[in-house]
Amino acid sequence: MPTVTNNHKDQGIPDNRKITGYLYQILEETPNGVMVVNLNHEIVFANPAAGTFLDYPYEKLVSSSIKELLSPRHETLFDLIDDSLQSAQEKTQSRFRQEIDRKSGNNDKRILDVAFVYPASRPDYYILYLIDITHLKLLEQELRRRNVFFHNLIDSSVDGIIAADMKGNLILFNQGAQSLLGYTEQETLSGFHVTRLYKEGIAYEVIKRMRSDNYGGKGKLRHQELSVIHKTGQLIPVSFSGGIIYDREQEIATYGIFTDLRAMQKIEEDLEQTHQMLMQSEKMAGLGRLAAGVAHEINNPMSGIMLYANMALEDLGEDHPIQEDLRTIIREAERCKVIVADLLEFSHQTSYEMELINLNDIIQKTLGVLKNQPIFHNIDVRLQLDNQLALIFGNAIRLNQVMMNIIVNGVQVMDKGGTLTITSRNRANNELAEILITDTGPGIQADNKEKIFDPFYTTKKPGEGTGLGLSVSYAIVKEHKGTIRVAESSASGTTFALRFPAVPEIPAGEEHE
Repeated sequence: MPTVTNNHKDQGIPDNRKITGYLYQILEETPNGVMVVNLNHEIVFANPAAGTFLDYPYEKLVSSSIKELLSPRHETLFDLIDDSLQSAQEKTQSRFRQEIDRKSGNNDKRILDVAFVYPASRPDYYILYLIDITHLKLLEQELRRRNVFFHNLIDSSVDGIIAADMKGNLILFNQGAQSLLGYTEQETLSGFHVTRLYKEGIAYEVIKRMRSDNYGGKGKLRHQELSVIHKTGQLIPVSFSGGIIYDREQEIATYGIFTDLRAMQKIEEDLEQTHQMLMQSEKMAGLGRLAAGVAHEINNPMSGIMLYANMALEDLGEDHPIQEDLRTIIREAERCKVIVADLLEFSHQTSYEMELINLNDIIQKTLGVLKNQPIFHNIDVRLQLDNQLALIFGNAIRLNQVMMNIIVNGVQVMDKGGTLTITSRNRANNELAEILITDTGPGIQADNKEKIFDPFYTTKKPGEGTGLGLSVSYAIVKEHKGTIRVAESSASGTTFALRFPAVPEIPAGEEHE
């Protein structure tokens, strides 16, 4: 019968002494510090890494007091050790982790993660593991610094920046988006779905385009004009650029950058209006030169017609059958003379002295002349005049003519009564003086808005107007370096806006220099 032996060496199994030797070798070479400490807090074993981390000679660690090595800056650590030892009276295992920092001889700072273990099998000592986490902490600080930087960068953007997961839940809503859409960050990060920001179906169309290659490449969408919905329900025009965020080809989120187009659209509208006003000015200038020539050419024949008609009337006597015809000729010739005078006004053929004027005074004087006229009997006149209205350079007589033309026109369209509101105010940081004249008439038809300042254009019945009132007013306002326009017109009324450059305030004491 074969003999069975129990030879460890033959089996390839190391004996206890070899196992202990292996363990010591492992502890000696491990990059982490290991210390075994008795209940009197004296070190009974330490590896070289522990000496390096504590900046203390390795050969002197054994029998040293751990409290003396780490005091007085780490009292919290020792309090935790004492509490853990006291709570382990039933010989149960106890452990915790604590971060501490140490300064080496060259004053470099090292951050250590200390792991405390109180083993249940050997209650007469505890073990401290020291792990150098300085590099990790530096990386963590740098990552935190960069996160703060990017967070501040995103929040400081004037554009709205929004991100959502692939289920549509918002995960980023910067301050620009809050300002644009009226929501707070707290409102959008608690079950707020991205589709609430768009009209129905738009959000899914945006995602569809992002996934296409036709709008900037797959995962990108650039410079799309669309509307988003404000918290109040108002539609806001924006320019949208965005894309899909991928992780290993997997879609994980979407983002969008929203640029408010309202200011840009207002600028475009102002530019278009300025262009139209420039075109109107060019047209009026040409018509003015033409009107001046026509007026001079007509004036002399009209004078001759009136002279000879009066002479014929005197020679034929009162009872002659054509007497009434001659009076008609004289009356119509006089009407032509009035039109010629208006043409000369329109073409700037006269000059006037300019002086400092308060437009409030012009309004009050104009209403003083008109208020007792029959056409004002059913009109409620409301004045909203700024007592601090800036002064302008102008001619009171000519500006009075402007105010009278616009006020009378406004009253005439309210043939069954209404309200005439006249407002004065400063604009553009007191650089402009503005007058608003608003009636409650039927408004100006869209087709007529571009023609109302044209000479001889009128919507009145024949014989009720020459069509020169607003043309002359336009010319006078331009002569004063101002602007006149229809600010608003609808079925509930029309508002004319007149703006004139204000005269800068003269500092006290400089009036007579």
